[in-house]
Amino acid sequence: MNRYQLAKVVNWAGTLETRKRMQKVIYLLQVAGCPLGASYTLHHYGPYSQDVARLTDEMVQAGLLTERTTSNGVGQQYSYSLSDAASRNLTELESSASRGPSSGLDAILSEKRWLLEQDLKDLEYASTIVFFRQQGHDWPSAVEKMCRFKGLAKGSQVVERADALARRVVA
Repeated sequence: MNRYQLAKVVNWAGTLETRKRMQKVIYLLQVAGCPLGASYTLHHYGPYSQDVARLTDEMVQAGLLTERTTSNGVGQQYSYSLSDAASRNLTELESSASRGPSSGLDAILSEKRWLLEQDLKDLEYASTIVFFRQQGHDWPSAVEKMCRFKGLAKGSQVVERADALARRVVA
């Protein structure tokens, strides 16, 4: 993943509330075919990319992303939006390039806009199911592995929602 790609995703979202949402949305976009190239491993909260975390911090330091911090009772919560300067640069870059460098991203971002409206826990569980699918497990065993990993009862409403969301992403 590069700066342009992360800026494009953050701009598409407007604001990405929480680091976890950023990680899950980018992972699911990538699985859906968005050419982002971030490496992911399984973490306690589902798929996690050190690439995305590092690039986010780098872009905050460079003034390309605006980071807002709020207290949430158990610590700090971070949200990200594109800085005004980065937004102008993105617009200029895309208007000066023939057909824009984002042509591969735009279609998927437009098609997957509904991801931004999903409950954060549903994104966490769905991305974990998809992670296990990416490891070669069939749907039932990926759901079962997610349930064991997360300590959830198979067949519960939250698992049903996560399964449906995971299937919608990869469809």
